[in-house]
Amino acid sequence: MQRTIIFLILISSITSYSQQVDLISPLQDSLKETSGLILLNDRLITHNDSAGEAALFEIDSVSGGISRKVIIDNASNFDWEDLCYDSTYIYIADFGNNNGTRTNLRIYRVLISDYLTTPNDTVSADTIQFNYADQIDFTSNTFSTNFDAEALISWNDSLYIFTKNWGNMWTNVYALSKTPGSYSIPRIDSFNTEGLVTGASFNSSSNSIVLSGYAFNDPFVTEISNFTNSQFSAATVERYSIQLPAGYSYQLEGISLISATNYYISTEESFSGTSGLFRLDLNASNKLNDWERTSYSIYPVPSSHYLNIECTDGIEIEIYTLSGTLIHSTFDHQIDVSGFSAGSYLVLLKDESGRIIAQEKVIIE
Repeated sequence: MQRTIIFLILISSITSYSQQVDLISPLQDSLKETSGLILLNDRLITHNDSAGEAALFEIDSVSGGISRKVIIDNASNFDWEDLCYDSTYIYIADFGNNNGTRTNLRIYRVLISDYLTTPNDTVSADTIQFNYADQIDFTSNTFSTNFDAEALISWNDSLYIFTKNWGNMWTNVYALSKTPGSYSIPRIDSFNTEGLVTGASFNSSSNSIVLSGYAFNDPFVTEISNFTNSQFSAATVERYSIQLPAGYSYQLEGISLISATNYYISTEESFSGTSGLFRLDLNASNKLNDWERTSYSIYPVPSSHYLNIECTDGIEIEIYTLSGTLIHSTFDHQIDVSGFSAGSYLVLLKDESGRIIAQEKVIIE
């Protein structure tokens, strides 16, 4: 079978750092699939993702235990992925779409006053239904779709969705009305996040957005600042590789502003470790090992049997399957891929300290 490798030449404008976090607590088994995260009226609120209960859980921010559960009685959890709120409502994003096949994407809207005062820990929700105007193909495309999403913010009079692009490790941005109804929403922006975006939090004090995410063994947050209107791709973008304690999952999911530069972040249980709750401080004085991403290129030779990577000498090159299995590691800049199965793979470039400095998806056919 002839193999063709997609040609990539990339120069990243993202400024990158490494950042440590403080462990608060592991999470209970009933929250091992924690996804969205908000801090509302000093209540830290989360939920589980696909096929979990249609319920919000309040977490004790010291012990990590569950202090309250609130049922959304007229909702179902097809694949809840994030939370946000404004002065009146909590918004629950039911738009997880790993295969790219969903036609029932929706946001549930719950009155904050109902949530805070319900006498029986049960509330009802309105529904905002939507589809992506640029999606015309709903064929199952597991680990390759660009129409999955796990990140939502409320900003001004709209909701903003940041997609989890399995296909190119970017994020696409869509704006959605806060009013219940059915909408077809166009893409308004797109930019490289060098990983899978899984959560978002708007910081009103700094007028910035922080996205959480991961790329296998590289959990990260990306801070977007100095943007005009909704042109996030033209903003200042800083990416922080997150250093988690040993034994905790790399699958960083939820993020919520605490104050100024402080955030709660949570991880979902995965093959890489257990779920946990952490505190992150993005104060400039806490930035570690800053560096600029450098240019590199990935391309085929005419035989289509080799993968060439042009980058600085001494860079380690790792190739993973999309399920997270390491299948090749080398310092050579030319890799024989003739024995690889056709499909998609992730190429990671690491410096001498083992820090990931670049990552890209490639396709072998």
